[in-house]
Amino acid sequence: MRKLKLPGRDETRPRLNEKDIRLIEELGIKKLKKQARLIAEKKLREQPENDGSQTPGAGNPVYKAMHACHVDSRKNLSRAHKIPAGKELTDSQIESVVNLIVRWIVREHNFYLQEKEERQKKISEF
Repeated sequence: MRKLKLPGRDETRPRLNEKDIRLIEELGIKKLKKQARLIAEKKLREQPENDGSQTPGAGNPVYKAMHACHVDSRKNLSRAHKIPAGKELTDSQIESVVNLIVRWIVREHNFYLQEKEERQKKISEF
């Protein structure tokens, strides 16, 4: 399975907040990846009847990542990543989705820390 493309970063995409950062640091990347796999299996493996509304938009960094990466529904997965809707996802496709989610979380975590540091530098200039 090919590596799915990580989306660009702009103001319209979901961002991690302080609560998400705490959860990421508390769980660690291994547990977060396991959680992402369970969620992807449950929400995406088969074509759900409620496709497009099966994934909440908040409450967990994995959900934010799914929305940001356009893997929150089978319809979006098909549109953004050319993985056909209507048939069950293979294990390698699930693995690709999970890896994309984890890469987004790690990238956003790093950006969050960098931006926090920059905000603190600006405050200390006063």
